[in-house]
Amino acid sequence: MLDTGLKDKVVIATGANHGMGAATAIAFVKQGAKVLITYYRFAAEAYGEISEEEIAKATTPGRAYYCKMQTQTADHVAAAIEKLGGKCFAIEADLADTANIPMLFDKAEQHLGPVDVLVNNAAYGKCDTFVPQSELGDKPVFADELPMKTITADSHDAHFAVNSRGTALMMAEFAKRFIARKGKDGRIINISTDGAYYHPCAVSYGASKLGMESFARAAATELGPYGITVNVISPGAVQTGWIVPRIIKEIEKNYPLRRIGKPEDIANAIVFFASKQADWINGQVLYVGGGNRM
Repeated sequence: MLDTGLKDKVVIATGANHGMGAATAIAFVKQGAKVLITYYRFAAEAYGEISEEEIAKATTPGRAYYCKMQTQTADHVAAAIEKLGGKCFAIEADLADTANIPMLFDKAEQHLGPVDVLVNNAAYGKCDTFVPQSELGDKPVFADELPMKTITADSHDAHFAVNSRGTALMMAEFAKRFIARKGKDGRIINISTDGAYYHPCAVSYGASKLGMESFARAAATELGPYGITVNVISPGAVQTGWIVPRIIKEIEKNYPLRRIGKPEDIANAIVFFASKQADWINGQVLYVGGGNRM
């Protein structure tokens, strides 16, 4: 059996109440790590006109189901981890609020110990575009379901506050504490998107992720001498509850492996970057998308 060197390591995994974050937390626990998971429940109205009844009844991927996933707690993830015999602490925190960032590390140290691995998975994502509202019509949508609006200062800033600034400050807090305690083999793994270079219909999301990738490359250069590697996972289309069944085949026919991703596909790559097998890998962006981007 391959030894990843992750036993008893302390991990912070953000955005872990569902999808890739939840799968990542469970994957680390299976390797013997201890995990602090964060989540933030966005208001349901952020997903457009949708009733509480629709959200509660939703069982099929799409806008209502994705809203259901995004607005739940992480209790079920913590329960799954406890069932595996793992150690976990869950906390709700909005990473747009900069005061929450040192608090998360304080909580990790209090409940689990000093942090060895940081996974920046939490993201703010809403669909915005440069096309004027007058051209979009009454209720424009992306991927058949998700509401789309013309970019505004607010939509721009909401994305960058979490995806770019929040990630940068999480990395800085990790580095400060890790270096102060003279830690060894530190790992930072940031989650981007293979649409970061340009992302029509989600322009602020894509740009904020590309900014985060720039932060990661700079951090890899600056923090490498302190024994910290910084790498980026860039996922293709992963079913986290947003891809409606009727467009899956349309997406899959463009992927060489002919399927969309599962959260576990991304979790496996994250665990690899955190493992001792990745000791000499630093400053890289790994596309994990069935060959969608090479």
